[in-house]
Formats: sequence, structure tokens, C-alpha cells
Amino acid sequence: MKFPGRKFNLLGAVLLLPVSGVAHHAFTGVFDMDNVTELSGELTELLWRNPHVRFSIRTDAGETWEIETNSVSILGRMDISAEIMAVGDNITVAGYKARSGRLGMWTNNLLLADGREVVMRPGVEPYWTDSTLGTSEVWLAEGTEVTDSAAEGLGLFRVWSTHFTGPSRSLFEADLPLTAPAAAARAAFDPVADDPIGDCILKGMPWIMAQPYPVALVDHGDIILFQIEEYDAVRTFYMDAEAEIDESPARLGRSRGHWVGDELHVTTRHIDWPYFDSSGTPQSDAIELYEVFSLSDDGSRLNYQLTATDSATFTEPVELDKAWMWRPGEVVKPYDCTPSG
Repeated sequence: MKFPGRKFNLLGAVLLLPVSGVAHHAFTGVFDMDNVTELSGELTELLWRNPHVRFSIRTDAGETWEIETNSVSILGRMDISAEIMAVGDNITVAGYKARSGRLGMWTNNLLLADGREVVMRPGVEPYWTDSTLGTSEVWLAEGTEVTDSAAEGLGLFRVWSTHFTGPSRSLFEADLPLTAPAAAARAAFDPVADDPIGDCILKGMPWIMAQPYPVALVDHGDIILFQIEEYDAVRTFYMDAEAEIDESPARLGRSRGHWVGDELHVTTRHIDWPYFDSSGTPQSDAIELYEVFSLSDDGSRLNYQLTATDSATFTEPVELDKAWMWRPGEVVKPYDCTPSG
């Protein structure tokens, strides 16, 4: 397998995960999350973009620190925009230093020159003040119960959102039934040097299903599209069992679907992607995924069950699950990822 642009940047892959999430394993390999450090200085550069916002601070000691935080897609839904600061402002951040020793930091808390605090991650507490700019409400809301016939008639075919800190957010588990070679490969995984994610390189299946942004199921009869906001990705489920489809390896695999009552069942094979998750769990090109999409009784949640079978990686089939929430009015927005260059 060949992956373009091996200028590695794990942040787009793992920094969107909850701090307590099991896939956070890779994040802790990049940043020292046991210690919070404050830095103050002049803002010298600001890049407000996906996959993550980046800016530079020059301290009184003359050091220039590269600071990274969440994506425009997350911050925009928190009512936080680039207008909160400008080059030349004196700001303070609290965050986690890079373990490599480079002058880099990940931050969730920003103190503006006028004393206002900005929390830049849903669900994170203020660090300096009692109130902050922006809101986490959209990301922390539960699903909305379906009460009208029009919404009920849509079934699965709606836009679905993530509860950023909820128990249904995470897909992957820390403890997987790994074969000895797979366990050794995972243990040797270096989250910076070995990861195939660049600034704007699409993650493969099933890793991308853990992403936190809105998704949508769209019915086109013989095919169903699964739209993913992250990287503007689209999966295609072929519903005609007799239809011939391209079976050459692809990053998102090749998927056939069928209905079991009101449930959408999808089998995905031919995946050209080396990792099962962000923790370096390998997967072979023989991996097969069986996915089930179903509604909760009140229509407020899209439940997702995944069974992965790969004898080179797992000693038994792996069963995982997560859920998305329905929030009327949400849309899948353009991601418009911008590489560092």
C-alpha cells in the first residue's frame, strides 16, 4: 500500500477524540498530558483552518512556540471564529507540551489580551475564569426525540451528530483480542513516525467511522450514500445484490448493503488501509467489516454496530458500537481541508 504525502501529522487523526477515549493512546504519545503548562506571548501567526487551527506565540524569552487546537468544524459550532484574536495580540495558552522536545503545544484554553477566556474543546472546564466565550451546547446535546410524522418518515435518512463527551462517542476499545504479531506491531507503533495521516489525507475504514463530525445517510435507491463531514468523505453502499461493482482495493473499501426489517446491514471488504484504529492496531487486506445501522425506539439516535473479522489481526471477531444523535437543523458542512504546505 502506498500513501501520499508522508509528512506525518497525527493531530488531524487523534486530537478530535475525547481526552478519556481509548484511542487517546496515540495522543498521549505525542503530548505530555500529565502536565499543564502556561505560555504567554505575542501572536505572530494564525492559520484558521481544518484539520486543526494553528498559531504561533513569541514569548518574552524570544522563543517561538507552535500551538495547535481543534478544527474550524468544531470551533465554528461552538460560535468561536478567527475574529477572537489577531496577529500582534498578547495572549496566554494553557496546554500540553510536545513530548519530542520541539517548541510545540496542544491547547484547549486560551486567554485573550482583554482577559476573556476561550475554551476551544467541547466539555472542557475554564482554566482561568468562571465564564468563557463560545458554547459547548451543540456538541454536548442529547438526541432529539422524533415527534412529527415528517421526521419519522425519514427513518435513517437524516443528518446525525456526535455527543462529544458521551459514552456513545467512542468506537474503538483498548483491549482487543490480538494475535501475537498484531500485538507486537501495535506495541511498536510510533504515533508520529509511523502514522499515515498527513494534514489532509483521508483516513480509511474502519478508522474514519470514529470521526466526531456530522454524518448523513442519503437514499438513492440502488445505492445509499454515507456522507462524512471529515475530509468531505463519501462511502457508497450498493443495495442491488446483482449489481457488478468495482472490487479493487480502496481506502474506504467496497460496500454492499441490504435491509433486515428497518435495519441497514452493510458488508465492507477490499480495504486498502494499514490500521484498524489510531493506536497502531494493524489490519490485513483480508479484513471484513459487517455494519448495522439502526434507529433507537424514539428515533433520536442512529445506533451503529461493527463486527470486524481479520484472522491475521484478531483471534476472534471484534464487536464494537457507537451512536450518533439527531439534532434538527444540523447539516454536513464542507470540510475544506487545507494542508500546511
